[in-house]
Amino acid sequence: MKKSITFKNVLFTAIIISIFSTISFSAQSGYINYVTDSLEVPIRTGAGYQYKIKKMIRSGSKVTILEVNQKRWAKVTYQHKGQTLNGWMPIITLQNTPITKTLLKKQIQKTSSIEKQHNQLKVEMTTLDERYKETSEELKKIKTENFQLESDLDELKSISGRSIQINQQNEKNIIEIKKLTTENSTIKDRLSQANDVVQRQWFLTGGGVLLLGLLLGRFFRIPTKKTRWDTL
Repeated sequence: MKKSITFKNVLFTAIIISIFSTISFSAQSGYINYVTDSLEVPIRTGAGYQYKIKKMIRSGSKVTILEVNQKRWAKVTYQHKGQTLNGWMPIITLQNTPITKTLLKKQIQKTSSIEKQHNQLKVEMTTLDERYKETSEELKKIKTENFQLESDLDELKSISGRSIQINQQNEKNIIEIKKLTTENSTIKDRLSQANDVVQRQWFLTGGGVLLLGLLLGRFFRIPTKKTRWDTL
């Protein structure tokens, strides 16, 4: 019965060692490993439990494997108070990734950083949203002002077009007035010349009539009786 129990214990121990050996298969010389997630792990002066404990290393401490012997003990080097020390540890106490506590701390820091960035992005988003609203209002005002300016411009174009037409019409009227003035002057000159001719004709006619009257008076004068010289 004792032999059976002993055999089972040995078999169970072999299975556990085999499992841990498989987990720590990546433990090789030159690679950085981490102390397993336990409170403290002893580091010894030699490769075996019979050797003196040199230092108790906290879980998560970083060590560098220098060599691994056939008994699955690893010679490691580590930093302690600015000094580089070395010692021996069983492979089953090492793993090639940081412990959960360290990973959790990093994840919390990462999450906090992401939350901080998220909050900052929310603030920036709010600011951008406010700027967008302000820009939209300004754009509406600019569109309204632009529409008013376009209306004013159309009105100015219309007034300008009418002004041009009026100016052109005024130029035509001025030309027509100048033409009429010239014609009026010509007519006045002609009327003045005609008046002079008429006056000369009337003068000549009056003179001719007077001369005719004198001539008629001369030739058709009634003769009178002669009187004596001594009588009145």
